Amino acid sequence: MRFSFWDVGKKSEYKIGFTGLTDGKHEFTFEIGKKFFEQLDYSEIKDAALKVRLVLEKKPTMMIADFEIAGKVNVMCDRCTDYFDMSVNGSSNLIYKFGDEELDDENVVVVFPNETEIDITHPVYEFTCLLLPVRRVHPEGKCNQEMLKSMDKYLMVEEQPAKKVRRSGKQENESNVSKKEEEEIDPRWAALKQLKKNNNNKNKK
Repeated sequence: MRFSFWDVGKKSEYKIGFTGLTDGKHEFTFEIGKKFFEQLDYSEIKDAALKVRLVLEKKPTMMIADFEIAGKVNVMCDRCTDYFDMSVNGSSNLIYKFGDEELDDENVVVVFPNETEIDITHPVYEFTCLLLPVRRVHPEGKCNQEMLKSMDKYLMVEEQPAKKVRRSGKQENESNVSKKEEEEIDPRWAALKQLKKNNNNKNKK
């Protein structure tokens, strides 16, 4: 596995030079906050207060990295769409293998002969995301009640059966145009409608 899509030039503080390390275990600690996740355009996490402990064991043919991640991350609530802090705590490991050929193994990163350091940005982000539950919601009673009411009100209107009223061709066209304009003016409701449906589907499972 190789993380070739990362702009590692902007992440020097999360690089570890290994050529000067002796065989054996070496410990590193990192404080991960908002700045770390801001550099990732597609990150689901907007802010965080994490402590990462890394024990890197160097061997003649590989390095074994044991990560421990603990703290809080700021994510969107799947119920009301507000952001909130969620606690995370867990560990994972990764193998950095010295070689000159790619391996089809998501738990192994190949370190090529011309490389002198490893970048832990992607592993830290990926492992943090894996600590998050599939459904992320506020603790009971902490959701934005006004947003929930707005979502329910909107969905009730959408789910009401259309009245069977005769209209001329001109009136039908005006109605369609009006509905289209409404969706364009406030496209958030379409996203909220889909989010509500997803939540209902999750609750049924």
